[in-house]
Amino acid sequence: PFQAMLDLGTGTGRLLELFAPLYARAVGVDMSRDMLAVARANLDRAGLSRVQVRQGDIFLLPTQAGHFDFVTLHQVLHYLDDPAAAIREAARALAPGGRLLIADFAPHELEFLREEHNHLRLGFSHAQLAEWLQAAGLEVDRMIDLKPETASGAQKLTVTLCMARDPRMLIAGSEQLSGSQS
Repeated sequence: PFQAMLDLGTGTGRLLELFAPLYARAVGVDMSRDMLAVARANLDRAGLSRVQVRQGDIFLLPTQAGHFDFVTLHQVLHYLDDPAAAIREAARALAPGGRLLIADFAPHELEFLREEHNHLRLGFSHAQLAEWLQAAGLEVDRMIDLKPETASGAQKLTVTLCMARDPRMLIAGSEQLSGSQS
């Protein structure tokens, strides 16, 4: 369980619904007013009144720094010009000890996704994600690949799940110390 969740690129608000039993309050951010309207309708239908949705830029979040103990980037990075900048901004939103969950495609060669679905990137390696997370001051806890079941004729993609955490610890209410200091 956690106090505050931030879902970046919230889209339909599905992750906010899925994680609802685990948070006290949550915010979903998306650039698209249309998607936010869908998210709000879905969240209202699910009876989730402790969730806000806000229009905003993933590179300049409309939230306070260090305010969330759980941040998600679900199937967002492959649409971005600068995924590393989005990870840095997500890290900025994390409270000391907070966790960032990234779910996105592993490297693949399905070029048609660029044209048909506006993908700017064809997945990410574990090494690339780890490099961006470390540059943002986060520590990688775990990375796993979810491989699709094979189906004849279907092109399915492997999804990488990555959990990282902010190594800072909250001491005496508000002081922040690095987890590596003694």
